[in-house]
Amino acid sequence: MAGELDRLRRSAPDLAHLDPLSAEVRAWLDRAHDAVKQVDKAEAVILRMHQRYLLDPAEKIVASQEIVDTIDRAARTAVIMHKLGVASRPAA
Repeated sequence: MAGELDRLRRSAPDLAHLDPLSAEVRAWLDRAHDAVKQVDKAEAVILRMHQRYLLDPAEKIVASQEIVDTIDRAARTAVIMHKLGVASRPAA
């Protein structure tokens, strides 16, 4: 799972400048949400919360960084879970 989160991180669109309602951005955000949710459901909720802030021009830059930070936290959690032998949960 950490590998998938790393790939998402590297392929992240420029959320601060792109239209958050575009098909490309929405598809990437959906993939990111699903991957984060497999590791930590609370972080997935946080990601969706920041996703909504992408619609506000005054919050867009901060929200885009928070989304990336959420993915990074989930990736670190996935590595720790793997080291401890804890399996990731399938997204519901």
